[in-house]
Amino acid sequence: MTDGELTTVAERLRTRSPKRLWGLSPESVYTALAARSANDSLTDRLSTHVRAEMLRTNGERDPEDVARIHDWILKEFDLVNNGEPTLLGMVILAAEEPQQLVRAIAVNCLRMAEVVLRSCNDIEESLPRREFDSLLADDWEETVLGSLLGSLGFVTSYPDSVEPHHERIESALNAQDEISEDTAIAEAYRRILPQLVDVEEEQCLEDIVEQVTGVALSEDTEAMEIVAALVDAPTVFVDPDELDDAIDGQRKKYDQEFQVLRPLLAPTSESTLRRVDTSNSVDESAVANVQADDGSKFLVNVLATISAHSEFEMFDVQFLTDRLSMTPYAVYRTLSAIPGVNCKVRDEGVIEFDSVPLTVDGDDLREEYTSHLLTRCSKVQQRINALSDVSVSTSPEPVALNRIVAEDYASLDNGDVAPAYFTYTLVDPDVLGEKKMDAYVDDSRGLGRERAQLRRWHKNQPPGLRSYTAMTDRLFSLGLERELDSKILRIMTPFDDDTFNEYVSQIRRLLEQGFELRLLTRHTKEEWEWRRLQRNLLSEIKDHRNRVTVHTYSRFKEYQRVRPEMDFQNLGEFGIHGKLQTIGQPEEGAALLGSANFMENSYDWNPECGVYTERTQFVDAAIEFFDIVWNVSEADELSIERLQEIPDRQLVPTYYS
Repeated sequence: MTDGELTTVAERLRTRSPKRLWGLSPESVYTALAARSANDSLTDRLSTHVRAEMLRTNGERDPEDVARIHDWILKEFDLVNNGEPTLLGMVILAAEEPQQLVRAIAVNCLRMAEVVLRSCNDIEESLPRREFDSLLADDWEETVLGSLLGSLGFVTSYPDSVEPHHERIESALNAQDEISEDTAIAEAYRRILPQLVDVEEEQCLEDIVEQVTGVALSEDTEAMEIVAALVDAPTVFVDPDELDDAIDGQRKKYDQEFQVLRPLLAPTSESTLRRVDTSNSVDESAVANVQADDGSKFLVNVLATISAHSEFEMFDVQFLTDRLSMTPYAVYRTLSAIPGVNCKVRDEGVIEFDSVPLTVDGDDLREEYTSHLLTRCSKVQQRINALSDVSVSTSPEPVALNRIVAEDYASLDNGDVAPAYFTYTLVDPDVLGEKKMDAYVDDSRGLGRERAQLRRWHKNQPPGLRSYTAMTDRLFSLGLERELDSKILRIMTPFDDDTFNEYVSQIRRLLEQGFELRLLTRHTKEEWEWRRLQRNLLSEIKDHRNRVTVHTYSRFKEYQRVRPEMDFQNLGEFGIHGKLQTIGQPEEGAALLGSANFMENSYDWNPECGVYTERTQFVDAAIEFFDIVWNVSEADELSIERLQEIPDRQLVPTYYS
C-alpha cells in the first residue's frame, strides 16, 4: 500500500474525538498477527474487535479498511514478511503482555513518532491540540501518525487538547539501544522456544538457544529491550530445519556428557594416582585465592576424599565450580598451588589428578560427591530423553489471544453496552381496564376480535419491547434513584395535555433534588393549550420556577413582517416536531425518543414507536441535538411568570416580533 493509499484508508477510519483510527489498538494488532501466522482471514479474526469498537463508539467502518490498515502495520512493524511471521512477530505472539511491546516497536518503526512523543513527554499536563498538530509535518503524519499514536494509547487527542500518557511513552522510549542485536536474537529465541518445541526442561531450551545463535544466555532481559533491538536488526526468520539440527546436535552433546560422567561414577580401570608425602599434613592454610565461604575447607575435604579413594582421580569439575563460583581454570590454578597436588583440566569437564598429598586434614566427601554424580547423570539422561523425537512448530501459539479479546470487551464502559428498547404505544386492554374497553368495544364483534388480538400480542411480546409509559417512568426514576452528576431533565414535545399531570410528582421530586427542567415546545398553542400546560405542570411546580425554563421554537419559511391581525396559519410555519426526553449526561443518563407527544393519545391509544436507551453514544447524540435547538431558540425563552398569567393570544416568535 502506497503512502497515498494508506492516507486514504486512514482518513476513512479516522475518528474525531478522540482522534484515532477506528477499530485499531495494540490488542487488535496482536489479533491480526495471530491471524496471519495461522493463515486465517484477517477480517474474520478482527471481527471481535470491530464489534467491540462498534459498541464503544456507536459507529461503523468498512471491515476491509480495518483489515488493510492492520496488514500495513504488520508489514511496517516487521512482524510479518511475505505472509510469514518474523522472529520479532513470534516474540509478540509468545508474550503474555504484548500491548506494551507493540508500542515499543511503533516508536522505533514510525518516522517522527519518537520526535513527537519526546516533545509530548516534556509537557507534564495536557497540551493544546494546535500545539500537538504543529509537531506533525505533513498530511501523512497528520492523518496516519497522529491518529495511530492515539490508537496505540500514547495520547488521547480531543478537538481542543491532547493528553499524553507519560508512563507508556517513557516505557517505549527507554527500551531503545539497551542490548546488542546478537543478545536480542538469543533472548528472542529463549521466549519463543517453549511455544515451538515440546520440551519443558529449561536447561535444554537454553542450550538449544546457544546451539542456534552461538550466544550463551545470562540474566533475563526485558522484553521491551528485545523488540526495540530487533526492530533495528535485519529481518530474522525462524528456520524449523535449523531448529531440528540444533536439537539433534544438543542431544548428541548430552550423550557425550553422559559418557564422561558414567565412568566417574563407576571407574573400571586401575588407578595410577600417586600420594605425595609432604612435610606437613595439608590443611586450610595451604589453600589460597578462594572467595567462597568455607571454600578453603571444601577444597581440603575434596583432596582428603581423593586421597582416601583413589578411584576418584578423574573428578567432575562441576562439583567444584558450582560450590566455589569459580571457572575451571581458576580451580586448577588454586589446586596446583597446594603442596603435593599435580592435576590438569580436560576439555570434557574433568579434572585429572596425577598426585595428591598423602596426609590431608579434611573430611571424606565420598557420599556427597557420589550423590552429586548420581543426580547429574540422572538430569543428563532426562535431557537426552527430552530431546528424543521432538517435533518443531512453525509458529508459536498466540498465548494471550483469548485474554486480549476478553479484555477488549471488558474495557467497554457500562454505557457502551447499556440496554436499548424498542418503545411503543399500542392499545393495551389490560392497562386501560375493562370499563374503558367495554365502552370502546360496545357490541361490535370486530372490535371484540381486535381486543382479543391485542391482549394476545401484549402477553407474548418479545423482550426488546417496552411501553412509552414504562420507559418515561424509568427515565425519570434514573434521576431519583441514582446520584447523577448532571442534573438536567430535557423534554422536547410539540404538544402536551393532561399526561404531564401523571408525571408531575416525579418531576417535582427531581426539581426538589436540584434538577433543572428544560422544556422545548412550539409557539402554535392556543390559549386553552397554554392554560392546560399551566394547570397540569407549571402550577404544580411553581415553588421551583427558578429551575424551569421553557423555550418555544417556531419559524416562518419566508421572512415577513408579522402583525397581530395576520392569519398565522398562512405564514408557512415550521417548528418543533421531534419528541425527545433525556436525563443526566451521556455517561450516566438515558434518552427516550420517537413519535409520541406528551399526550394521552400518544401514551395510551395511538400506535407509536420509538427508542429508549442508556447507551453513552446515543444519549450523547440526543443531548447534542436537543441543545442545538435549545440554543438557537434562546431568543424565544418564555417568562414563567408570564406563562403563569396565561397569554390571551397566540405567541409570536420573538425573532419576528
